[in-house]
Amino acid sequence: MKINESVLEMHFHHSIMELFRSTLGLGNGAFNFYKYSPQRECFVGFDQAFVRTDLSPNQLFRELKNSAINNNYNLSNFFIGLFLQYKVVKELVKRSRVTPLQITANPHYRISLDTKKNLHTGVSQHELLFNLNRNSGAFVYYACPFLFDYSDLYSQNVDLSKLRLADLTMCPSIYSDNDSHFIYFTNETAPPIWCSEPVEGNAISPEEMVKTIGKKITRKEIQENQMKLLDDLDSVLKEAKDAEKEIKLYEIVYESLTILRYSENGNA
Repeated sequence: MKINESVLEMHFHHSIMELFRSTLGLGNGAFNFYKYSPQRECFVGFDQAFVRTDLSPNQLFRELKNSAINNNYNLSNFFIGLFLQYKVVKELVKRSRVTPLQITANPHYRISLDTKKNLHTGVSQHELLFNLNRNSGAFVYYACPFLFDYSDLYSQNVDLSKLRLADLTMCPSIYSDNDSHFIYFTNETAPPIWCSEPVEGNAISPEEMVKTIGKKITRKEIQENQMKLLDDLDSVLKEAKDAEKEIKLYEIVYESLTILRYSENGNA
């Protein structure tokens, strides 16, 4: 019996939650976990998400659904979030007519993308994920677990190295042709190859993923602090009554922004 997407998602879920809790935080102004029913998933495209927002699950769903339907998933609010869509990795022992030339080893591995347009939404799962990934704060990945036997599910310690995250940023196309498309892997550690016209992409580990999101949060907070500082000092400058006082205030701005730049590089 083959392992399906739901079982694979369940197998890695607790370890992914612990990874977020220990590195980026969960709840109380940090990241919140979101999981929707299959009836709702067809409108948003992903299996599960970790999003830095105070919106309730229903509020976030409405925001995502309305944006996906009416605005090509261009979100009006700025979210930082991880969006995962689990896929079953199939082990292949021989080539087929669609196997890319880069694949020379046997066995090799393949996942099938859902590029068929949904009857209810008029768009495919891949189209939704591709458009969601266009938002600057969205980190969207196909989660590709290299597990092939039910006995692999019985281990007490979940091996996150078995979960490869294929980055949608490297995907070359929205694949809106309603045809079949795949991701191939030469082996468990090789970069993904997006097909049908083969393009090499990037796959990372869950640990690398949280580091990437952490860097994005740091940059965002630095930018927000800079803008707030400038706004506050601009208000003070408007009240300055002589040139000497104004020059002194500009010196404060310069010194403050210098400190913020050092902070971004981890040197202060």
